[in-house]
Amino acid sequence: MPSEKIAVIGAGITGLTAARQLQTLGKDVEVFEKNTEPGGSVRSVQQDGWLTEYGPNTLLLKDAAVRDFIRDIGLEKGRIIANESASKRFIVRNGKLEALPASLKEAITTNVFRTSGKLRVALEPFIPRFKGGEESVASFVERRLGREILDYGLNPFVAGIYANRPEYLSLKHAFPAMFNLEKEYRSLIWGAIAGSRKRKQDGRIPRKLISFKEGLQQLPEKIAEELTVHYSAKAESVQKKSEGWFIRTESDEAGPFESVIVNVPVYQWSNELLPVREYSEAIKEDVEYPPLSVLHLGFRKEDIRHPLDGFGFLVPEKEGRDILGALFSSTLFEGRAPAGHHLLTVFIGGGREPEKARL
Repeated sequence: MPSEKIAVIGAGITGLTAARQLQTLGKDVEVFEKNTEPGGSVRSVQQDGWLTEYGPNTLLLKDAAVRDFIRDIGLEKGRIIANESASKRFIVRNGKLEALPASLKEAITTNVFRTSGKLRVALEPFIPRFKGGEESVASFVERRLGREILDYGLNPFVAGIYANRPEYLSLKHAFPAMFNLEKEYRSLIWGAIAGSRKRKQDGRIPRKLISFKEGLQQLPEKIAEELTVHYSAKAESVQKKSEGWFIRTESDEAGPFESVIVNVPVYQWSNELLPVREYSEAIKEDVEYPPLSVLHLGFRKEDIRHPLDGFGFLVPEKEGRDILGALFSSTLFEGRAPAGHHLLTVFIGGGREPEKARL
């Protein structure tokens, strides 16, 4: 008879959340992690007064479920909200930082988009629905909003969220909200207006960008405290036997388990780790996994002319720069840099220029 225990391979945020949910449902769960700490790509480093993030920098709090989850694991008091001064976003246009419009008046007067681009947006409610099959983000935005909005709106936006190019992303899966607005309301503009009441009914709360006093890694660390996590235990193979599933690590074998959840990046998949070879190999070969490098730069405040009065800036591909953008990290949250200093977090590579991530 198979064991009722469940194994989770990988102590990233997804694996940890799955393990905690299963444990809440009464399951006996064990987590196997190759590193000496939890978090996966969520990694915060404190050194000499600097607090740097090498994965995600913020968590968007927009629904009650996430808010309640943070409260339930005991992190509500450690939560910090992004500074109001970081609400401004910049786009590089003609080599200068231009603030993105935050109101209708600013949208009319902004230098980010030309008059022709603004007038093209006004035609959006009259554009018919897409009647084909799969559509890329780039195709969708150019069709509904025009080429300039694609080049100076969505292209840098996609670089900031996915570190990729809109031509490479599926609209339905990368931006399901936009896909559903067109499907349900035929227009993004009318859908945004008509759908506001529905979003409130779906449990949405006022959107806030948050982190934690000691960085985002506090989140996976707090979840891991409630779980049985084996560190420095890299899973080398998963094997099915009559008693159940067994996991072979570098130094031991664990099991039997009723089920195994594999939470590792696609590029780390192997036939030994995922026994269903016809699927694992096909997916690994077909899924592109571009690298991204993160660079932290610290400056004395008097050495920077720009006020850094915002969240950061994104670089449209048409500007021909070598970076995707940068966050004004010390503006975004308190305690990210020593007194009298600024911290900038720069992103390089991704799907746009993967070769530059390895320089």
